[in-house]
Amino acid sequence: MNYNIITYIIYLPIICFIMVKIGWLVYKNGEVFLINLCNGNFELAKSINKILLIGYYLTNIGYAIITIAYWEKINSLSSMFGSLSSTLGKIIFLLAILHYNNIFWLRQILKTKIINQ
Repeated sequence: MNYNIITYIIYLPIICFIMVKIGWLVYKNGEVFLINLCNGNFELAKSINKILLIGYYLTNIGYAIITIAYWEKINSLSSMFGSLSSTLGKIIFLLAILHYNNIFWLRQILKTKIINQ
């Protein structure tokens, strides 16, 4: 039995759900911070937010494809679940790092904006 195909069939819907759900949440809720950063310019904030969302999706799709391309051979059911949880954990951890990195830089930009006013 080929456990890799079963793993891919389980992995792809989960990773698609994570990508779409987190991307939409960050897109919807991050617009407030971008509007503040852009001095109330809604058009500019919306454009930047869309570009960030596209970059987010491209990064995640690329990571998901690379993960599938370099997935090790799975020989048992227990290694299948271990590999799935490890791979999904890595991408969730990467998304958290990217999110907090964006929050950090937005905070730094807002601090310098407030100081310069």
